[in-house]
Amino acid sequence: MPIQNGQVSVGTAAVVIPVTSVNPFVLEVHNNDNTDDVYLGGPGVTTSTGLMLEKLESHQFEMTPGDRMFCVSSKTGHTISWLAILKTT
Repeated sequence: MPIQNGQVSVGTAAVVIPVTSVNPFVLEVHNNDNTDDVYLGGPGVTTSTGLMLEKLESHQFEMTPGDRMFCVSSKTGHTISWLAILKTT
């Protein structure tokens, strides 16, 4: 089971979590910040429209090839960690 992982610096403009896979995968996103929330969604995600990931919280998502997850924060310098577990066929 191949695994990709990394960290992304998030600010007030949406940034993509850079997973690349031609197979389905499970994406786990962790909010590293201990004071502020981060918001997840599509390329147009905002702090008003995104799925809130509270401080120090993690969540898993079932993803298909080509799916992209974006994140945004109400501040600059917000860090999230991610882990993608790639499913082999």
